[in-house]
Amino acid sequence: MSKVNHLAVAGILVLASCSHKENEQTAENNHVINVQTEQPASYTGLIQSGYSGTVEAQQTTALSFATMGTITEIFADEGQAVRKGQLLAKVNASNAQNAYQAALASRQQAEDAYRRMKPMKDNGTLPEIKWVEVETGLAQAKAAVAIAQKGISDCSLYAPASGVLGKKYVQAGMNVIPATTVLELLNIQSVYIKIPVSENEISLFKKGETAQITINAINKTVTGTVKEIGVLADVLSHTYPVKIEVQNSTGDIKPGMICSVQTTAKDNRSGLLVSSKALQKDVKGNQFMYVEKNGQAEKIPVQTIALIDNKVLIQGEVPQNANIIISGQQKLNNGTPVKIIQ
Repeated sequence: MSKVNHLAVAGILVLASCSHKENEQTAENNHVINVQTEQPASYTGLIQSGYSGTVEAQQTTALSFATMGTITEIFADEGQAVRKGQLLAKVNASNAQNAYQAALASRQQAEDAYRRMKPMKDNGTLPEIKWVEVETGLAQAKAAVAIAQKGISDCSLYAPASGVLGKKYVQAGMNVIPATTVLELLNIQSVYIKIPVSENEISLFKKGETAQITINAINKTVTGTVKEIGVLADVLSHTYPVKIEVQNSTGDIKPGMICSVQTTAKDNRSGLLVSSKALQKDVKGNQFMYVEKNGQAEKIPVQTIALIDNKVLIQGEVPQNANIIISGQQKLNNGTPVKIIQ
């Protein structure tokens, strides 16, 4: 009898244990998870990006003498505005002057021979071959004078266009040879703002589009136009150069100034912008997120399109005004009761 009683008691304990476990499971399923949510933002397709740029002259011309010699004078300083045709520098022209005087003497001799031989040519007493020699000699003498005049002119350096002198590479007394850069002439009536653009963003730039440029050095904000889009990437940074043209009639924007550039580009992609914290992946690698619907968590498959302005552009069956769960989602299953907290 005692043995029977013990078995009965054991059975009762087993039933009680099972009942307790079932109650715990039910309580766990009914447990409400506190979550934080946010609503998705509509993607307008306008991408605003910021870059750091450097001011460059629209055109930089390296000026050099066409002849060798010793610089005697430089008539302009760095930063000075010059006009087209203005004399900028000279080299010693004594050799060129001597060559010119010699050429003049030769021309005078050839002209004298021509005058004396012309009457003989007219009356037929001068052989034709002799007359050809006289004409050839005069032509050569005139050409020599022109060359000597060019040699004198080459001893002076003139501004080929109006602009501002950038860097001065030489001083009076230095010897120069042809093609040695003496002065740098800058055209800054309009300037370029050069920015580096990554390969992921270069396709968003189009010629003719505008950008806002802020130059802190002169506390100035201007509007520029995209003028050049590079096609070769920098081998180290893997960025493409983009040049934005800015009008600079006052000349206060100087080459080398650092500026910040804000651009707005049109993107043809569509979707919603959500926080990256909402995204999860299942065991198969498929992306999904939870939204709050009628007090419960609802699992919705999504597809990531791009990362834009610290948000993720997604596509999926996500309502425009959905409460997307961004905190507490690790504890959720489809249908889990949730409570939105601040």
